[in-house]
Amino acid sequence: MINTHCKDCIFARYNDNNIQFSCTLERPEKLGVKEIKDSSFVLERFCNTYRPAEWVDDLPFDQKVTGAESAALQEVKPRIGFFIRLDTDSENGIDDLEKTLKSIKDIHGVAAYVVVITDKVEYNEGTWGLFISIFGEESKTKYSIVQITEPPQKTVSIIDEAFGQAQNGWIMTATSGETIEPEILDKLNKIINIDMKQVVMIEPNDEFSGLVFQAYIFKFLNGNKIKLFQDEIVDSRDFVEKVKDAEKRGGTKAVMTWEEFNAS
Repeated sequence: MINTHCKDCIFARYNDNNIQFSCTLERPEKLGVKEIKDSSFVLERFCNTYRPAEWVDDLPFDQKVTGAESAALQEVKPRIGFFIRLDTDSENGIDDLEKTLKSIKDIHGVAAYVVVITDKVEYNEGTWGLFISIFGEESKTKYSIVQITEPPQKTVSIIDEAFGQAQNGWIMTATSGETIEPEILDKLNKIINIDMKQVVMIEPNDEFSGLVFQAYIFKFLNGNKIKLFQDEIVDSRDFVEKVKDAEKRGGTKAVMTWEEFNAS
């Protein structure tokens, strides 16, 4: 467990005896206080909004006006990318993909990247045309196509094929024809940065679609491939099962269903 010492953090608040009693971002109440050391809190968990005085000096003028609290919370907002499986068996093919890509364009915030995964090369030209028409040639959202030779036995395995295009942050999977709710980033940000829940994954709706997870967790567990731990234990389960088992062993709720996510 990683602790955070609040000493010299600009958000820490001290009483007349110079002993910390609160935080303007209410982090101690949500992360827990392990002890008081050098008159400051030592939090039970890592705090991603610890900021020294030097940080304020480097803020742009407009962020100084809106306030340091707002600037810090803006900095820790989650990044999200999307892995889209192009359903080439669908009669609507490219039209379904257009529907999904437009819904990603319309989320509150900006998608970091979009990866379309397909096993039919004849869809590549149409896919690239949609990228340009929906996101633009100089978009902040990066886009790419991952070409696979044939459909895998397990659909979830295509995540591993696309993972080379992933960036740090969160990843969501979807199948062409589905729509992404515009509030996805708002809800994710509230859960992890306001409510401070230790969520690392939202369970998928089926074998592939609707899975939301942190990229570093997928890399650490070697995705849906075999994971060999240092004690030579071999784990050949799918990624979702690996995460759910780790949650059970850790004793902390880290996996949500979509029902729980939307209710938060």
